[in-house]
Amino acid sequence: MWRQSPLMTRLAFDRIYEAVTNPEQLQAAYNDVLGDLFCNPFWEEGSTALRRILWNKGQQARAADPKAFGSPGLYLWGIEERPIYIGMTRSSFSHRFSRYIWSKQSQCELARQHEAELISKGIDGFPMDITVWYAKNFRGTKVRLLGAVRFAQEGVHKIWFVLFPHAKVDEIRPLEKALIPIAEKWNERGGLRPLLNIESAHL
Repeated sequence: MWRQSPLMTRLAFDRIYEAVTNPEQLQAAYNDVLGDLFCNPFWEEGSTALRRILWNKGQQARAADPKAFGSPGLYLWGIEERPIYIGMTRSSFSHRFSRYIWSKQSQCELARQHEAELISKGIDGFPMDITVWYAKNFRGTKVRLLGAVRFAQEGVHKIWFVLFPHAKVDEIRPLEKALIPIAEKWNERGGLRPLLNIESAHL
């Protein structure tokens, strides 16, 4: 039966934040946390700490670990052993993830519903009503639609997320800001596609 080691049970946010001002140490801490994530089995029940949660089990995970989902913090999206996106929330993961999971217009649901079209046509694969709805409700930004496209292209049925809860809200944004370029270099060294953070910023 799988068991967490004492090191792994330390909050991942704290492990990374300790190195926030030192890029080399931050790179090592991020690499270590990813190593633990990829060694751990996917979440099935109980605590979500340092476990990859398949997006279609998000509702179950929220019910099983409401404390984690009620917390602010950083989060990571990915597939298999490939990070895709780093984000943050100062409110709660439960609230923030309405853009990803909880609604019919969420990124994962859109990727699932229109997977074939998005793979073949990219953002042009969305029906007009979806494009118009997002333009109206999000001031014309296409960031969320591009996220759904990326999820479809990567293989939406395998997309996962990880929560890094943290109670000190003032520390969340500084870590996100420092970590994104470190995480992008990690992807680059592995020959992986850029993080969505980077792709969207270049549009």
